[in-house]
Amino acid sequence: MTKQPPGPKDALLGATLARRFRSEPLEFITEVCRTYGDVAYFRMGPLRAYIVNHPQLIREVLVTKNKSFRRPRWMTAGLAKIDGNGLVLSEGDFWLRQRRLVQPAFQSKRFAGYAAAMVRSTRAMLERWTANEPFDIADEMTHLTLDIIGATLFGVELGDRGPQLSEAVRTISQTFVEEAGNPFQLPEWVPTARNRRKRAAIKTLDDLIRDVIRQRRASGEDRGDLLSMLLLAVDHEGDGRGMTDEQARDEAMTMFNAGHDSTAAALAWTWYLIARHPEVEARLVAEVDSVLGDRPATFADVAQLPFAETVVKESLRLYPPTWAMFPRKVVEPVELGGYTIPRGGWIYTFQWVTQRDPRFFADPTRFDPDRFAPGRVEQIPQYAYFPFGGGPRGCIGNVFATMETILIVATVLQRFRIRLAPGQGEAEPEPLISIRPKGGLRVTLERRTEPALAARP
Repeated sequence: MTKQPPGPKDALLGATLARRFRSEPLEFITEVCRTYGDVAYFRMGPLRAYIVNHPQLIREVLVTKNKSFRRPRWMTAGLAKIDGNGLVLSEGDFWLRQRRLVQPAFQSKRFAGYAAAMVRSTRAMLERWTANEPFDIADEMTHLTLDIIGATLFGVELGDRGPQLSEAVRTISQTFVEEAGNPFQLPEWVPTARNRRKRAAIKTLDDLIRDVIRQRRASGEDRGDLLSMLLLAVDHEGDGRGMTDEQARDEAMTMFNAGHDSTAAALAWTWYLIARHPEVEARLVAEVDSVLGDRPATFADVAQLPFAETVVKESLRLYPPTWAMFPRKVVEPVELGGYTIPRGGWIYTFQWVTQRDPRFFADPTRFDPDRFAPGRVEQIPQYAYFPFGGGPRGCIGNVFATMETILIVATVLQRFRIRLAPGQGEAEPEPLISIRPKGGLRVTLERRTEPALAARP
């Protein structure tokens, strides 16, 4: 068995590679995988990094051999200051207990209420939109998904707090990515400008969530939202108890950040791709008209919009908001792809690379929603496509997020067609926590004039 996979070399003990990994991660990881194959190795100072880029091996990392790995402590420390010990970061028996307590919030019987809130927020946004005036739809999708997470998670309207919360989330995303790429960090107490911005952003989110939890505990009310489920959940399979306020805070913070940031990014890229492919837009509009007419969409309609679902899935393939899985640190020597990965090595898997690999997707950079149509989707190897991760730690909100994206796309297309604004040009991916169009995405609107779909007073 070969002991060391191939990979790029660096005479400066990996300093040059580490710099490239931080400054141009998408280009660097793609180059490494395309050059060195399914398992590639390189050094970044003392860190031994292994990139895995084959569906079978990704499955081994996420599923069959997942107990051989743990998340690196310093990598998660920055996120722990934000999310606490929520589902994304917790481990072992505590994670399993929290997963059991959170799972009821994502049962299908609750989705009709969530869908209604999503559509209400979207239709309210459309009332504010004006045709023929350029605006940043990426920013607008952030505000919309914040409104929706406020309604579905907390049962509240964020109102004027939306822009402040949006800015807080962006600050947290930027600082987390900067810190995650550099293991040598100044302590939190050092009053640098970045530390001050981050502390203020975390406090903005924390104050909102703790305030809502206090109010809900006092009322004991079940509003049908995600927070109600967290506060009322009881671990019948375990200790028979529910969540403490601190546990509920951590899970709510995790859902708040993950539940709107990644969906906003997915929507921005979906609109970009639709705007660039009028033939896809025409098929979407025809499907939306046939299924919905001008009535509000419902949860039951999601299953009747199969082409919209393929569009969303293909957008998630080309521009996966989660472009990289959390690296895994090897806790015991493990065999992957014919190589022995030693204890202490870091395993990386990248949706951005694997989902654009020509071995698994013909003409991989082409936007082709029919890849996910019946008769073709079966040809995609398992774990060649994993925008929501996979295995026991796969995203618990994947169905929620997919439903939300489909409903928003359908609701917008009932009234408007999206066009790239003059001068917009090709969007450049910016790999923050979620991958976003760098500098935003400028578009204009064309109001649909078909009689059945004309704007209602």
